[in-house]
Amino acid sequence: MAAAPAVGTIVLAWALLERPVSWPGFLLAALLALAPTVPRGARSLVTVAFVATMIALAALFHTWPPIALTDAWDALHDAPAVKAPFDPAAFPALHGLVALAAFGLALAAALAVSGLRVGVLVATVAVGVGFPATLLEDDHAYRLGALALGAVLWAAVVLRATRVRRLVPALGVGSAVVVAAAAAASGGLAPGETHVDWRGWDPFARGGSTSAFRFVWDANYAGITFPPRPTVLFRVRAPKRAQYWRASTLDTFVADRWIENLYPVGAGTASGSLPADPLVPRRDVKPGAWLRQQVTVDGYRDDHVIAAGVPARIEGRSLGRVSFLSGGVVRAASPIGSGTSYTVWSYAPEPGPRALAASPARYPAAAARYLRLDRAQFPGYGAPARARRVTRVFDDDRYEAIWAYRPLWDDATRITARARSPYEATLLLERWFRDDGNFTYDEQPPLPRGQPPLVAFVESTRAGYCQHFAGAMAVMLRMLGIPARVAVGFTAGTWRDGVWTVTDYQAHAWVEAWFAGYGWLTFDPTPGRGTLSAVYTLASDSADAVAALGTGRFLDFDQVPRDRPRGQPTPAVTEAPQQHGIAWWVVAVPAAPLVAAALLVFVKWARRARRLRRRDPRQLALGVRAELVDELVDRGTPVEPDATTASLQRTAERVLAAPCGPLAAALAEARYGPAETADSAARRARNELRRLLSFSRSQEQPGARLRRALSLRSLRPGLTSSAR
Repeated sequence: MAAAPAVGTIVLAWALLERPVSWPGFLLAALLALAPTVPRGARSLVTVAFVATMIALAALFHTWPPIALTDAWDALHDAPAVKAPFDPAAFPALHGLVALAAFGLALAAALAVSGLRVGVLVATVAVGVGFPATLLEDDHAYRLGALALGAVLWAAVVLRATRVRRLVPALGVGSAVVVAAAAAASGGLAPGETHVDWRGWDPFARGGSTSAFRFVWDANYAGITFPPRPTVLFRVRAPKRAQYWRASTLDTFVADRWIENLYPVGAGTASGSLPADPLVPRRDVKPGAWLRQQVTVDGYRDDHVIAAGVPARIEGRSLGRVSFLSGGVVRAASPIGSGTSYTVWSYAPEPGPRALAASPARYPAAAARYLRLDRAQFPGYGAPARARRVTRVFDDDRYEAIWAYRPLWDDATRITARARSPYEATLLLERWFRDDGNFTYDEQPPLPRGQPPLVAFVESTRAGYCQHFAGAMAVMLRMLGIPARVAVGFTAGTWRDGVWTVTDYQAHAWVEAWFAGYGWLTFDPTPGRGTLSAVYTLASDSADAVAALGTGRFLDFDQVPRDRPRGQPTPAVTEAPQQHGIAWWVVAVPAAPLVAAALLVFVKWARRARRLRRRDPRQLALGVRAELVDELVDRGTPVEPDATTASLQRTAERVLAAPCGPLAAALAEARYGPAETADSAARRARNELRRLLSFSRSQEQPGARLRRALSLRSLRPGLTSSAR
């Protein structure tokens, strides 16, 4: 009787993870979980629990228990990739796992009731209902919380009650608490804004909590702050070759910053090849060489689809309708929810340095927009008289908005003076930011004074984070006539068992430069980034690049002071303002009993104060007697409502272990003595009661005092009817 509501609530919470619900499995789980509450004795209880567990394993997975355990383990690995609610017919093993989890937690609740462990019951119900509640839509959360609270209160009351009629007042108070908690949860604490998002939680992933993050991808130079613990955003099943996971590109430089200004090239479902990109010349030549990635979203909540390199094909109908934008960027119609999984094939070229050094400075018309800064169009690398043409830009009133960036042009021409190809110029510039320029990584760089942020970064402070480094390098590349843009997303993350786990700590910005015959290639000027793997040879940290260029030691690897502090993991984005909170049920479940206890103590205190402040001496004497009776009853001693004063004195002296003669004499005089002495006798009785109770309570153990304070016995109707 005590365990049934808790077991039913836990099983219901887990059953709601399915749509439609396969009820037979969950009903069987509930009945098996209740089985151990029937027998008496620890040995019988353990035996029944073991037998029930074996039956549950065999019935839920339709196989022998040892094989069922293996199936449950496999389903546990696959569970994070499935979004709740799910179709049990499509995922039979996952149905078995969910029903088994419901059975296990319900069994724990039943055993807690059998062992009279209310505290264990509260914890079990909190986990058993709270975890699936966060996986469901928000409109289920407070209803399940109300049921959980009611189930716990019910069990606590039933276990304490010896008669059914004693349940009535307790259940009345409990119901009021449940209704109040549900109303507060539905009206003042919107679960969608404050719940801990465990959707997509993976017990095998590395990282901290998985609260949803939103990102602002446009450039920001005002400083960044990371949370104290990393949050797993997504996981990628891909080969063990480190990649940058790109979310978008910032292709337009205007008003002193880089912004996402992409134009649509198509729309539809996320299934099939992406629209052709004129700046990716070999994307569709060898589909077999594409990089395949299976992405599963956890805490990442954004409409940009994550992929490596330039996406070529995608299969992800769970993304819904998507837009295909310029630069190979894919955006969903709504933020991608936790648990969403999709597969994408990317064009991720791996040209060697020798091939890139031979790439000609030949740029198609589509690349022209990547040589523009604000309204100024820069000539391509190697164009005739390009130095004079660039100089004229800084003297033309039409381009006054970029005049402040002339120092960056001067630095770019000086740094790349020895370059013989666009690739060599890009490496020299990248290397200057990473090592030779004495830049430092700083998440809270000094604010610029009288200069645009990137100009101040390069010419004055030499301190910034990835958006400073990538933004400045892209500006200088465009001035040099090399098509460039800022890419934003995440670095590779941590690889284990074929899966890359990426957290918010990997958020980053880097540079993509365009080369004839290969398209967009990645370069990273931020200190501490770019050395992705042994086969990654595009960054200037690669000794292969130096050897292939045949330019001796122009990158001067051995001369770089290695004791200089390296950069730290760098973010690409600013976390959007959002409300942080914890699940309402995490607060409500433990707080509700405390609120109920506080309410009970307040009710008793208010009644005591009303009784002992009566002006009429006869009524005050009745109040003193009623308080004495309630004190005895709350200590577990029954008292008849019509007990005489002498009988009450004997009972009080036995229970309170203190002489009660003065109190009994004062009560008798106040109730039955002359009217002229009744007033002083009643006040004397009140003082004697306070002294007696103060002494008695000082002798109590803390546990006994708490049980007395929370006892409901004194609230029983008819106990001291004459004093009420």
